[in-house]
Amino acid sequence: MLNRVHHIQPILAIPTEDILTLLQHFDWNEERLLEAWTDRMDELLLEVGIHMDENKSSKCREIILKEDFLCLICCESKSTETFSMECGHEYCVDCYRHYIKDKLHGGSVITCMNCSLALRHDDIDRIMGNDFSAKLMESSIKSFVQKHNRNYKWCPFADCKCIIYLKDMSSLPEYTRLHYSPFVLCTSDHRFCFNCGFEVHAPGDCKITNAWVRKAKKESENLNWVLSHTKECPECSVNIEKSGGCNHMVCSSCKYEFCWICEKAWAPHGKNFFQCTMYKNDDSRNKSTDENAKNLKKYTFYYRVFNEHEVSAKLDWRLGQTIGHKVRDLQEKIGISWIEGQFLTEALKTLSEGRTALKWSFALAYYADPSHNLTKIFVDNQGLLSKAVEDLSELLQIKNADSIMKKKLDFYNKAGYVENRTLALLQCGRDLLCKGICKVTE
Repeated sequence: MLNRVHHIQPILAIPTEDILTLLQHFDWNEERLLEAWTDRMDELLLEVGIHMDENKSSKCREIILKEDFLCLICCESKSTETFSMECGHEYCVDCYRHYIKDKLHGGSVITCMNCSLALRHDDIDRIMGNDFSAKLMESSIKSFVQKHNRNYKWCPFADCKCIIYLKDMSSLPEYTRLHYSPFVLCTSDHRFCFNCGFEVHAPGDCKITNAWVRKAKKESENLNWVLSHTKECPECSVNIEKSGGCNHMVCSSCKYEFCWICEKAWAPHGKNFFQCTMYKNDDSRNKSTDENAKNLKKYTFYYRVFNEHEVSAKLDWRLGQTIGHKVRDLQEKIGISWIEGQFLTEALKTLSEGRTALKWSFALAYYADPSHNLTKIFVDNQGLLSKAVEDLSELLQIKNADSIMKKKLDFYNKAGYVENRTLALLQCGRDLLCKGICKVTE
């Protein structure tokens, strides 16, 4: 929003504080402000409550200590600090503070308590203390985004205060009709869907994503199992902690290798594709299984795998925090340039995008017709991407600088393969959606 102030300041040639007041008055619409400024500048300044008379007393807009002052708001006569502006309406600072706090979340221009003369942001900081005007600005921006949420979106990532503005919305209905989702990137490098506000959720569209999230909230109390970061080794029962995103586990006690997701031996996973991506609907043991129980069992499977990849993605992110250190180690120990070490950063980015696509693919698979050939092709693509992601994740666990450089070509090859497999899975997911093979029935 401050960019808008800097953009129009040369045109208006008035103090920054007054431009902020004008923008607030016009709901941060530069075009309306400039049009009104051109047509009726003096009338506009009076309307908004901006005083431009430089001949007024220098004591205006200052806090002054007065003896035996009678405040007409609280009706107390005492020795106190007071504040007034060019209008001459003078009140105690305590009353002004209560007044400003009450107005904080309104998002509109705050004026004198007895007329329309506007308090500038520096006036508010003078009365309330440093940086209070920043809270007022934040409140004003929140109010603006809420009123214009069709074109403006807050980044949904925790602690991120970035706003995305999409000027032309005309193509969005057709875009979503074709099962594309308008993914955007904020200035903090967070990618999310502008349409629904969730993180990047391809291959699922917004309808599938919203249905999945609603179901997760509805079914969460029914799930009687607990997802955790530790599991027992299937061979020797020793507890194993998952410290990275890779699902290839090696027991430190008995050296048994197994898959974190399905808890079976790892060896078969290294062949054509993962065998733990497809839900097995085994009704042979009990033909009279209750339909609700079957649905919950199916949902539990997909949610469990979805959640495993979400946990792995967070662990991959933590791993990413060490990538910078690895690059610096390579620079110091081997003498490579910063640019030469970026293959690690790029590999992590590719891994993150592949893992996210894989995670949301299970939400889509839950709603897909399991008997359709395209669903089977989709599952095959899930398996191929799963294998590619795990291979790259395992490669990123290497800590020794010399070993990393020796495997530089492997990083390029495996990252490239993950990228290709991700694109293939996304296209296959769109085919499922476009052909109506995924149905939301809840």
